[in-house]
Amino acid sequence: MQNLKNIAVIALNTFRESVRSKVLYNIVFLAVALAFFSIILGEWSVFDRAYVIKSTTLTIMSLSGLLISVFVGISLVQKEIQGRTVLTLLSKPISRAAFIVGKYFGLVAVIAVHLLLLTVIYYLILWMTHSSPTFSLLFAIYLVFCEMAIVVALALLFSTFSSPVLSALFTLGVYIAGHLSNELLEQVRFVRRMGEVDGTQSVMMEKIAIVVHAVFPGLYRFNVSAYVIHNIALPEHYLFFNSLYAVGYIGVFLAIACWWFSRRDFI
Repeated sequence: MQNLKNIAVIALNTFRESVRSKVLYNIVFLAVALAFFSIILGEWSVFDRAYVIKSTTLTIMSLSGLLISVFVGISLVQKEIQGRTVLTLLSKPISRAAFIVGKYFGLVAVIAVHLLLLTVIYYLILWMTHSSPTFSLLFAIYLVFCEMAIVVALALLFSTFSSPVLSALFTLGVYIAGHLSNELLEQVRFVRRMGEVDGTQSVMMEKIAIVVHAVFPGLYRFNVSAYVIHNIALPEHYLFFNSLYAVGYIGVFLAIACWWFSRRDFI
């Protein structure tokens, strides 16, 4: 019970600290401005206005959440380490695991509030432009939140043992790999079926692609904007299984982060 109380206190303080961050306000302001700019893009585009607004705003939600996860999330631990305030915190009856987990939930709460704000603006824009706001769009927004929850855990993991710049690069690299891993595997298998590469090389390429696909989190799973925009039903239990998928990766990343952070010497 004491650990849960410590986690809650750290999460609350992290949330308050993050909300005061100038970087956070800049990202939120940019996201809101781009969301309203999607109205103009819809008018200029040769495609259906509703399609442009919905796809653009969902993309803005995902990218702004990524920026908050990377630039705010990485600084959470690094600021404590570089400012030596981590020594004061850990001198109290607070475990290092509770410190990491509390930081995680604090930033996830920031992401949730950010997406909630953009969701309200999103539906307001759809209502203003008569672009058929539907309940199914919330499914896509929920999966964006699951994706960002994984990215936050990943950013915290890298920040426990690396510098802020390298942590940001590592997180962005895994994010890109997570979105391209499935496409990479499909392309390698297609090239192998077409016989455009020698047998040994194609087998090696496919094995590498399979390893990349298995190791990196499949963030492409959480991009369902095409389904909800075109009112295509998601596969049965899609939200449930991908929620479990997200929880699994979050648990692994946080466990490694707690283990590594517990081994660090700050003196």
